[in-house]
Amino acid sequence: MTIIKWTSFALIIFVSLLLSACEKEVVVTATPHRPSIPMGEPAAERGILRMTHLQQWAGKESFDPTSPTRFIPAIYFVYDRLLGRDEKGLAIPELAVSWQADAMAQKWTFKLREGVMFHDGKPFTSADVAYTFQHIFDPELESPLAAVLEIVDSQAIETPDDLTVVFNLGSAHADFPLLLTDYRARVIPTGSLDSIEENPIGTGPFKLEKFDLDGATVLIANDDYWRGRPGLSGITLVGIADAEARVQALLADQIDFLEALNPDHGWLFEGNPEFTIREVPTGYWQAFVMNVNKAPFDDVRVRQAFKLALDRQAMIDAVIKKHGSIAYDHPVWAGDPYQLMLDRPQDIEQAKALLAEAGYPGGLTVELYVSDIDAFMIPMAGVYKEQAAQAGINVEIKQVPSDDFWSEYWMVKALVGTHWGQRPADQILNEAFRCGAAWNETYWCNETYEQLLDDARKELDLARRIELYQKAQQVLVDEGGAIIPFFTNEIDIMNARVKGIPLDKFDFDNIPWHEIRIEENSLP
Repeated sequence: MTIIKWTSFALIIFVSLLLSACEKEVVVTATPHRPSIPMGEPAAERGILRMTHLQQWAGKESFDPTSPTRFIPAIYFVYDRLLGRDEKGLAIPELAVSWQADAMAQKWTFKLREGVMFHDGKPFTSADVAYTFQHIFDPELESPLAAVLEIVDSQAIETPDDLTVVFNLGSAHADFPLLLTDYRARVIPTGSLDSIEENPIGTGPFKLEKFDLDGATVLIANDDYWRGRPGLSGITLVGIADAEARVQALLADQIDFLEALNPDHGWLFEGNPEFTIREVPTGYWQAFVMNVNKAPFDDVRVRQAFKLALDRQAMIDAVIKKHGSIAYDHPVWAGDPYQLMLDRPQDIEQAKALLAEAGYPGGLTVELYVSDIDAFMIPMAGVYKEQAAQAGINVEIKQVPSDDFWSEYWMVKALVGTHWGQRPADQILNEAFRCGAAWNETYWCNETYEQLLDDARKELDLARRIELYQKAQQVLVDEGGAIIPFFTNEIDIMNARVKGIPLDKFDFDNIPWHEIRIEENSLP
């Protein structure tokens, strides 16, 4: 953790110093990726990886990677981004090989990779990048990514040649490349939107052969992939919404890879040579979110009381054991140099006093909606119910079906469970908590908070930028509607036949899927 944090910190300092030198531009370049699989190996001798998807959008899953109901993890396999992230959270080349900013960090020029082809044989060019990002800002799409990238002037994306794209920003942003590493910022070909659901075309390592949301979706290898021929002949995605059922499927050898295992299930696999366990710290966070427009959460004193009722360490001990770290009611984790560290102890007496001031001297009753859509939401609710009761808060747990949790309860009910993947500080603070953002699940709006974020983006001095982002986090903690107790470690289990998945990389969407392979003779 420390190495990751401070290596990132040092590199950001380096970039900031370059940005501060107004007469110079920041330039990042990279060497091409090398194929990892022998080009002559026939597809028949390569294995098929069997995985699950969570059916989390109740049949509304979309192959449009920027859609609010994007089909994860299929979009990871079909499409590529301009930039990825390394294990330190820094931007690295994918479809873009280099990038540079002007002296004010307001005009960013990206050079694109030559020779990349879409699945239909058409060449990848800057026109496809412009088409993709203009689509993101289509108001009819209501893409959550639009809030992340709202600083981009979508009408001023320049394509001076086939391998150059220029983003003009409405205001300076010293960390703009990090926004392009978002897992949804994947490039689609020009003119593809009319057919994207039936025939998704990307530049990624796999292409769609069969779509069956309730059964098995089949993807086959793109043997002309620019990084090299994939080590798998294909990937099969089986829809399993229930967390327990996914574990049983892995034990029964019906799937090969299981993401985000509940730590309580670890004993089923420990010491078993048929399985490989990988665990790494992440910025994935779990939360309960309060809709600040609905009573009783329209009173900031109630929101503060609900946060003070939480014993974070006790919840970690009960729910994830040693498989995570404390969060402070904001979503910026320890691997991010902008994180604000706080001391947030449980304070039952202060919680009671705040509730009394808000008109609830005898306490109150609320409904908390959760699902087994992930491994932690229901156990968290049980622990929080016991903790909050000490402050006079009666939590009635409403467990609802996982297949329509996101569409029927999340961002609908006043108090609901949620979880988020890891994102850079600037991105998550804007995407999840900015007024009007599509996924502002608390519906919180705060002008002071947003001005701090805007000022931080423009600030070229690193120390001052850190200060501004941390002030914004403090406002969120004091007034926002999210109860965020902890960050989770990523625990994935895979059959020992599966090779090539790094054991030290935390982002699922940054796994080099073209390098994964199946070795049938690897079991003891």
